[in-house]
Amino acid sequence: PRVPHTMGHRRPNESEAWIVVPDPEREARAGAAPSSVGFGAANGGEYRKSFHGYAPGYAQLIQAPEQFSITPMQIDTWNRDEMSITGGPFVPGPVPRTSLAPTEGPDAIYSGLLECPVTTRLRKELNGGNYEIRVQGTCDPSPIATAAECFQAATLVNFPDGTNVTYVSKELPQSPAGCIATVDSYSGPNASVSVIFNTAATNTTASCGAATGQPQDLVSYGETQSLVHLGVKVDSPNDLVTINVTGPADVWFGVGFNATQMKDSPWAIVVEPSSGASSADATVTERKLADQNPGKQLASSVTVTSHTVDTASNQRTIVMTRALKGATSDHFTFNAADDVLLNFINAVGSTPTLSYHKSKTAAKIAILPVGSEGDDFCICSVAPPPFGSGFGTLEYTDGSSVGCCNHCTDEPRTDMMAMQNPTCDLRTYAGGQLSCHHMWSLLDADQDIPWQDQPLNYSLKFRFWFQEYNATGGSIAAADIAADAASRDTAVRSDSVDKLKDSTPSHVNVQRTTWGIASPVEYDVPKCDNETMGCECDADGICIHTIKGTFEPTPSNIKLVAAHFHCHAPTCLSVALYNNATGELICEERPIYGGNGLNNPGFDEPGFITQPPCLWGDEAYGLSPPPSMSGVTLHAVKTANATYGHHGEMAWMQMFYIEK
Repeated sequence: PRVPHTMGHRRPNESEAWIVVPDPEREARAGAAPSSVGFGAANGGEYRKSFHGYAPGYAQLIQAPEQFSITPMQIDTWNRDEMSITGGPFVPGPVPRTSLAPTEGPDAIYSGLLECPVTTRLRKELNGGNYEIRVQGTCDPSPIATAAECFQAATLVNFPDGTNVTYVSKELPQSPAGCIATVDSYSGPNASVSVIFNTAATNTTASCGAATGQPQDLVSYGETQSLVHLGVKVDSPNDLVTINVTGPADVWFGVGFNATQMKDSPWAIVVEPSSGASSADATVTERKLADQNPGKQLASSVTVTSHTVDTASNQRTIVMTRALKGATSDHFTFNAADDVLLNFINAVGSTPTLSYHKSKTAAKIAILPVGSEGDDFCICSVAPPPFGSGFGTLEYTDGSSVGCCNHCTDEPRTDMMAMQNPTCDLRTYAGGQLSCHHMWSLLDADQDIPWQDQPLNYSLKFRFWFQEYNATGGSIAAADIAADAASRDTAVRSDSVDKLKDSTPSHVNVQRTTWGIASPVEYDVPKCDNETMGCECDADGICIHTIKGTFEPTPSNIKLVAAHFHCHAPTCLSVALYNNATGELICEERPIYGGNGLNNPGFDEPGFITQPPCLWGDEAYGLSPPPSMSGVTLHAVKTANATYGHHGEMAWMQMFYIEK
């Protein structure tokens, strides 16, 4: 049945969520396998019974699993007026104007909705816009020239709710020319800020910020309300940061600094109540977050100075202090001169202990000079950020938002910046994974959402094959090896059979990492012509788009046992991985497209792909030995059909390895 609006990725119902968390007691046992494992080796638009596994003798080990959390990514493309739910050819339904997919003719075998185009239901909010706040230096090359522009620019500053902002033009010969502001009071019900257009336009050398002209003399403060209430005071002279955060008293809440999304890997503070809402006890931990998971816990660097609970409002407030400089490279370092408009993410849970968030969002906090006569800040006009530096948020019509966008790098790491690929910058981002979220319609705002009275009801079936792990003796029978070899008309070396029979343990644990040569994962495939970088078209108008990347593998002291390259139907053609120094081909994968009679007829579906992986293992199975990545520089090449353009294609290498 249709998923309720309150549910989403990894949420089985409104009160539960799934997250991978290790069990310390189980994993502390000598030689014990992990207590939880994340699996992932799929492709976009792949058909049923695609293989996701490893050669015999290798496995992802897990101790006695009790539950599985499945997170399929699905988009409803069923045209109720033209298609039978039980079978028959695909017929495109409505798509937004930014869709690049064909809607008629023999190539119209997929929906443009699958590529999640950016629609008019989304608004792009660029960090900083055309203005920025400065608390050091001057407005270079020139300050704002009119009072009207000054006062309009000041509305972009994220002052706390309820702040009394006054606007005035006056002559201040000793102050910076242009648009300046002073904070009279920045906390509580009497918060007030004066925005001043300085009509004394001749002083273009006076410094913004501290009256002394030294950023290290600044004392700055900011507060804002998002899912939680956040206040930050940066006292540079005393090397002290004070952070106060208020959230629900009965569930966990957290804040990640200098980030717009979890995959920015920010330093975060998490508050977990010890018991009920009235409990005065709570645990405050610090973490380095990771993409879609809680990352790792860090050594504590904050000192809790106050902890209060307001039972009437069900609000818990934690006040803590720490030094400006982060305790390690994983801890954020505060700087009053740089953090005047600081991005942060915040989330609220549905349970007392850290788990999948009930709500999350990205926000900004203005941390501005306050409290000293002569301290002010300048509001300066700036040139737009260069391509690849436009970051911010995608904001949906219901008020929800996600951080955007991707991080592209220069050649030779990737081609993305040289190609000016739209996925590299918020201003040009046209579609893909970042604009595809639960309950975000993929039609434009002026398009009605059809068939709301005809929900799509479906069932999912998942099969898991497993083998018991034997830590003291091999479990692979020689007869099984011989039978497998005979089926492939392959000779079996007797010494290999003996080695497998006597191997200890029965399986080698496999670990997973990923590499990408796009942004780093997704990118747009342009509708090609021979003038576009990376494009080559033949006389029949069939075009291929190629991207490349050269990189050092991480981790490096490993041997590969499987490669499952991730790309999407209907554009993916190939992904190849080479030793950059020797040119040796390590792995090449070419998807098999459905509808060509090349696979099991029951699963050979037009418009879908299966991607045979590269496997390494024992020569008894006719496999090459696992290649070492130690000291190797890699070069990857990805090709795509570019007869039509495509949003959100991926060049993602899901690698499975053993440590050397």
